[in-house]
Amino acid sequence: MHKKLIEEATQEQLKEYVKDSLTMLKETHPDIYEDLEMYLYKEIHGCHFNSWMLECALKGMVNEDGTSGGHWTVEQTNAVARQNGIVFDNFNEYDWNYVMNMVYSDYYGAIPNDTSAYVRIAKKFIMDKDAKNGKALTYYLAMRG
Repeated sequence: MHKKLIEEATQEQLKEYVKDSLTMLKETHPDIYEDLEMYLYKEIHGCHFNSWMLECALKGMVNEDGTSGGHWTVEQTNAVARQNGIVFDNFNEYDWNYVMNMVYSDYYGAIPNDTSAYVRIAKKFIMDKDAKNGKALTYYLAMRG
């Protein structure tokens, strides 16, 4: 039955059907919905952050300094990357921003509170030779439960 419906539907009808189905799933089974949402995200966008996913990740951060959310903007962390010779080859600017903000959020008070200390740890984290491509997003998804 679904096969026949899909074959005869227009692209707009399919979009509406998927949207309605996902809305219903979110309301009835939020845990399954979240898993599906992340699966679809990775299928569409790959294993890296985009601006939307970064925004979701940052708004959930509870920082050791008593604040919440991101400490630095993407523009600020891009400038820091340029100043430190960091090239976005196996990660993108959103991955870098997430990692810089995650390091600040988690390690504030445990390391010197200067940008260079956060950069050193973030660089080690994201350029880990043992890690597979997409370490930043994989870490975020694992930490959110």
